[in-house]
Amino acid sequence: MSKKRIEWIDIVKAIGMFLIVMGHTLEVYTFSGFAKWIFAVHVPVFFVLSGYLFRAKPFKTVFQSGWRNLLLPYLATAVIVYLLSFLHPFFPNWFYQVDAREYFLRVLYGSGTNIDFFLDKTVHIQAIGAIWFLVAMFVGNVLFNGLVKLKEHVAKESVLVLTVFLMTVLGFYLTKKGIYLPWSLNAALVSQSFYYAGHLFRRVEAIDKGDWALALIGLGLWGLSAQSGFFYLNVASAAAPTLAVLGGIGGSYVLMFGAYKLCRWRSWRGLAYYGKMSLAVLCIHLIEMSATTSAGRFYHACLALGASQVVAVFSEIVYRTLITIMFIVILPHLPGLRSFYLNRRYPFRAKKV
Repeated sequence: MSKKRIEWIDIVKAIGMFLIVMGHTLEVYTFSGFAKWIFAVHVPVFFVLSGYLFRAKPFKTVFQSGWRNLLLPYLATAVIVYLLSFLHPFFPNWFYQVDAREYFLRVLYGSGTNIDFFLDKTVHIQAIGAIWFLVAMFVGNVLFNGLVKLKEHVAKESVLVLTVFLMTVLGFYLTKKGIYLPWSLNAALVSQSFYYAGHLFRRVEAIDKGDWALALIGLGLWGLSAQSGFFYLNVASAAAPTLAVLGGIGGSYVLMFGAYKLCRWRSWRGLAYYGKMSLAVLCIHLIEMSATTSAGRFYHACLALGASQVVAVFSEIVYRTLITIMFIVILPHLPGLRSFYLNRRYPFRAKKV
């Protein structure tokens, strides 16, 4: 893969992460039409990119890679949020309080929203927050690796398409029935459609050889999805599941094709770096949201100074984005911590030469 192609992929990741941060910071606009456009694509695009880059591997490799690059950051982030809760007695207006037993259950289950355990509705499990995505992608990678291996074994594309379709339907169906499986498995099942779309984009060279007509179709699908209602991939819930899946694929294509064209025009090194560090961005964003009240206090301070809702929300988005930027700038210089989030580059034990 050429350097430019790597760069455009990182540009898409950067845009996706910015949309995630924005989607969590809309305040009074949380249920607006603009928010529907964001939720239609901001998470699906990461699964589409994973499918685009996917190569079938031995399952041992998939598990090992998933542990280092997804589960390790998940656990590290969860521990940091818990440790920061010990500051609550000293700074009650700045840090959230955490109940140890409830939090352990939350981390163990890995749900993207507050739920009642499907086997015992009296057991309430709170959401782990944005890092549900990490466990969902771990499961999603394992599932799609199995699907690709199955396709190679039977040598029939139709088998892969049918299995992806059935998994997607199952994910939405479970949610409709109020059955929220651990490790955001509902979302991992629905995500197989996005993995497959990305995998197909790569095989047919839809980005390299695509055109603006396809991008316009993708934009139309994205708009139809947003118009139909919210798509909450974290729990595999959508007002119109078919439109949600098509919109997620179409919107992802728009972002991918647009980023590819931008990188043919010029280099975007700063933005590309933000995309390369997208996993660390997600985790520090979760820590800021789940452990501290700083963003909310900043938003209300803007309003108190006379700012309009639009200006206050925009300022809060900038504030949260700046926090993520500062973190990814200093992270490579923090021995120990960097090994949790950048394990490929900084493993805990250096390989012997």
